[in-house]
Amino acid sequence: RGGVFVDVGANHYKNDSTTFYLEERLGWSGLAVEPLEQFAAEYKQFRPKTTFLPFFVSDVSDARAKLYVLDKHTVVSSSDRKFTERTASGAREMDVPTITMNDLLTKNGIERFDFLSMDIELSEPKALSGFDITRFRPELVCIEAHSEVRQWILDYFARNGYVLVGKYLEADEHNLYFTPLKP
Repeated sequence: RGGVFVDVGANHYKNDSTTFYLEERLGWSGLAVEPLEQFAAEYKQFRPKTTFLPFFVSDVSDARAKLYVLDKHTVVSSSDRKFTERTASGAREMDVPTITMNDLLTKNGIERFDFLSMDIELSEPKALSGFDITRFRPELVCIEAHSEVRQWILDYFARNGYVLVGKYLEADEHNLYFTPLKP
């Protein structure tokens, strides 16, 4: 109860959210980071303990990134057009502002947080490249790991002293969960 989350690729305030339950039922608060600003108003209305931030998390701040969006399937928005159009053709291109995780957390006064959720459709390596995980050390990470980036993600967490939580693999085949290795 009462933890702090950072939800990167937050999308809708409730549907398919990994943090809605934490706020609604357990009193958590945190950041919802999502470049699609169309979701901002509902976060403001329905998620009072969540700060919505309209950014694309990457390895560089204060730049612009291309985001390919399917209006009927916003959950597959990606910086990779081919990835987005695996679901349906006709993705529209958007130009969105970037920020690193380090800058995002610093600008929002977060020195420590409990749970990181990251679901940004093949951009996880870029986002993690701009994140000093040893400084912030979240207790649990849930990260989408498509085959194209899965090994990079596994190597990143191993290199930074995190272990894969195997008990979730049977229930959730799309995400990997990590926790810091205890001394």
